[in-house]
Amino acid sequence: MRAWKKGLAGLMVVLGAGFLLMGHTVHAKTIDVKIDLRGTGVLTKRLKAIDKAKKIKVKCSDPTIVKAVYKKDRKDRRIEFIGKVKGNATVTVKCTMKNKKVKTYRYRVRVFKSRKVTAKDKGKKAFQIQNQYRKEKGVAALEWSDELYEFCLYRLKTSGFDLGHAHLGRDGRAYFGLYYDFKKILLGENMYRGSKEAAEAMKAWEKSPAHCHNLLSSDHVCGAIACYKNTWCAIFYDKDRNEIENWSEYHIKEITIKRYDNQKGIYLSNSTISYYEEGNRQETLEAAKITETSGKKIYLEIGKTYVIYERKAPDGYEKAERIIITVTEDGLNEIVLKS
Repeated sequence: MRAWKKGLAGLMVVLGAGFLLMGHTVHAKTIDVKIDLRGTGVLTKRLKAIDKAKKIKVKCSDPTIVKAVYKKDRKDRRIEFIGKVKGNATVTVKCTMKNKKVKTYRYRVRVFKSRKVTAKDKGKKAFQIQNQYRKEKGVAALEWSDELYEFCLYRLKTSGFDLGHAHLGRDGRAYFGLYYDFKKILLGENMYRGSKEAAEAMKAWEKSPAHCHNLLSSDHVCGAIACYKNTWCAIFYDKDRNEIENWSEYHIKEITIKRYDNQKGIYLSNSTISYYEEGNRQETLEAAKITETSGKKIYLEIGKTYVIYERKAPDGYEKAERIIITVTEDGLNEIVLKS
């Protein structure tokens, strides 16, 4: 009986000590925090208990991933988490108060490195804002074109804002080569200078009737937006994105068509011609007018065969004979129609 009482007393002492420890320790829940190495790589936490704590102890499960330190000055006390390498670690902060209570803060830290925001990301963000604006106005969204994005940048770096839209065609021919005239490409364009923020550019375009017309035109099918320094360029195209994306796969040749008078031995003007890819007249038929004696430039795809004929002869002349040619790299650069 006496031995049992001694055991019970011992048990009460142990339990009492446990209750004493639990009564003086306050455990906080684990908090998830993230540190981006792409940014500052530093996270600061100001804890409620830290200003009144008598003692601060900081422990990290893996200091090679994150370094956690207690810092103080006259006006501020804080815990700084400094990311080192990508990974996960747990940081425990124990604040011992004057009444000997211990308040514990636990942080589950993930150190990562976000993808760098590129100029193209900014352009796509502006493009999303543009499509949202079109949606609000009941207009179909535009398709993004990587090739038109590159052309936007080319425009900004070549002609820039100061020259406005004056050289859009010139730059189009320089960038897309003969394909520009082969496909008779017509592009719409908005420009803005003054802010690096996409939202500011879009607001400016929305307030301008001419720019807003491009934003909301239902004829536009695809496009892109780019930013260079603090200048924005938006390009709009009324045809399918694939026509512009695959332009470099085409091999085009410029050929001059002339109209000739055999009897007088002179070249003529005022002749209307048509031409089409043999076997595909319905989809490829084009028309042109020879307004000068120097002839008319047309653009044909190398490796394909075309039919060229005169639709309307100059006054007083019979129609010229039709010509069938296969376009080659080293072939004729000039074709003469004769009657």
